[in-house]
Amino acid sequence: MASDDSGYPRKRARTRAQLRQAGIAAIAARGPEGLTVGEVAKLAGVAQGTFYNHFPSLTDLVEEIAEQLGTGVEIARDALDAIESDPAGRVAIGVLQLVDLADRDPDSAAAFVALAAARPEFRARVRAIIGRAIADGVAVGRFRVEAGPAAVNAVLGTCLQSMRSISLGETDGSIGSAVAPLVLRTLGVDDDEGARVVERAGEVLRRVEPAAADATG
Repeated sequence: MASDDSGYPRKRARTRAQLRQAGIAAIAARGPEGLTVGEVAKLAGVAQGTFYNHFPSLTDLVEEIAEQLGTGVEIARDALDAIESDPAGRVAIGVLQLVDLADRDPDSAAAFVALAAARPEFRARVRAIIGRAIADGVAVGRFRVEAGPAAVNAVLGTCLQSMRSISLGETDGSIGSAVAPLVLRTLGVDDDEGARVVERAGEVLRRVEPAAADATG
């Protein structure tokens, strides 16, 4: 009688997800350069040989984690672009999303920060998203800065430091409502307008978060 192996793909997918989550926790603790197969396997609750059944090397695991975190940001951006035409609103929403990630999933946020510091291709991917929003805002006169690396650095640096602070327990996710106006002020949006943009950004984000979460699985 033939064995029923219909559950095998699900089991394999579950084990791979466990390894990926263990890798995120390890990156959060030590950065991508500090990973070992033994640590990841132990955190995932599997044998080291099982790791190699899913990933040829640690590099492959790190690349998959970077793809997962980067794709999550891009899906959220695409969902927001469809309903939010104001570049200032898009920037505010992006800031709120990253701060919220640090509050609800500290390991993923810490891994995001570590990958942004250690992997140029990941950092470039995130910078491109921010740079496009800033350039759009400058083009329509929404932002009073020069589009380019300096503006991107200011926005990304503020976001990453805020995420790191939350992940370390130095503050909590409530700072998002203060960080987003600060970022907008850096880009030349006055305080009163910035407060209105952030309030609307929060409303938009509450509407689209369930759809974005479904898309990222």
